[in-house]
Amino acid sequence: MDTRKVQRTGKSTFIVSLPKSWATKNGISAGSIIYINQGDNGSLTLSTDRSERDLRVRLDIGDKMGEHLVRDIIGCYVGGYRTIEVTSGHMSSMQKKDLHQIVNKLIGPEILEETINKVVIQDLLSSEELQSERALKRIRTVVKSMITDSLSSLLNNNEELAIDVIQRDNDVDRLNLLISRQFTEILRSGTVRQETLNPITAFNYMQAASNLERIADHAHRIAEIASQRSYNLPEDLKAELSRMDSLLCGLLDDSISYLLQTNSNKANELIDRIREVQKHAEGIAKSRECKDKSEMVVRLVLASSLERMLDYIMNIGELTINLSHATHSTEKA
Repeated sequence: MDTRKVQRTGKSTFIVSLPKSWATKNGISAGSIIYINQGDNGSLTLSTDRSERDLRVRLDIGDKMGEHLVRDIIGCYVGGYRTIEVTSGHMSSMQKKDLHQIVNKLIGPEILEETINKVVIQDLLSSEELQSERALKRIRTVVKSMITDSLSSLLNNNEELAIDVIQRDNDVDRLNLLISRQFTEILRSGTVRQETLNPITAFNYMQAASNLERIADHAHRIAEIASQRSYNLPEDLKAELSRMDSLLCGLLDDSISYLLQTNSNKANELIDRIREVQKHAEGIAKSRECKDKSEMVVRLVLASSLERMLDYIMNIGELTINLSHATHSTEKA
């Protein structure tokens, strides 16, 4: 690590010399303009270019289609590339269709150029619009609605509502990927303009979004069962599911609120409450009088999914405690 002694010139100006190797490498000479960004932790980032870094990647997909192509494009997106130039010796109409479908599943990217063997995907979302706290709140809202509507579709044999829940899972995936992308942006630049997040907070928000996405997957699973056939569930099970809906949504709401507040005391209380609710979830699979095989299958799926949802909410509570201690130690330092 280089060290520099701060010097004073005039009455109020402090001067620090630049390392010669860095200046030479970046073409700095007398009269050059340097841009300085201040980080939340007191650090200064020097740059020779005020404009946002143009991260561009060229991706030769060959004959890739389907999931393999999806993974490559999402990898470039989460990696923070603003321009993805997709090429192939001869791009098929099916590959182009896949690319259009992938872009529609992401927030920001649009197809700006398309030729016989090339598709250029440009991210039109600026860094100023990358608000992970807002995205996290939005995911919470969508996931809560998915939990409530998935259980309602099962209780009321509402196939249309079940299908709607399944489709909403895509919205959660898109928001989750957006938060992952922002974390990459923060690691690359040290901060994101108009954001107050530091890398530690951003990392925990990304982990929380991932847990919310997994909760959405289980709501999706319940909705899939509801969409396949009608069930005549007993009244005691219906009452228990209605109760679990209210408990789950309340716990989920609190978990994100406490995370955003970095309230470790409330998070500890939340984890204790979750352990009590888990006992009720386990009981859903047990019924001495259940002789209907289809009802037994529903009970097993419900118990499994509800238990996993509670586990993921507990994970968010633990993230809050971790973040609280990490933030506290950083402030002390």
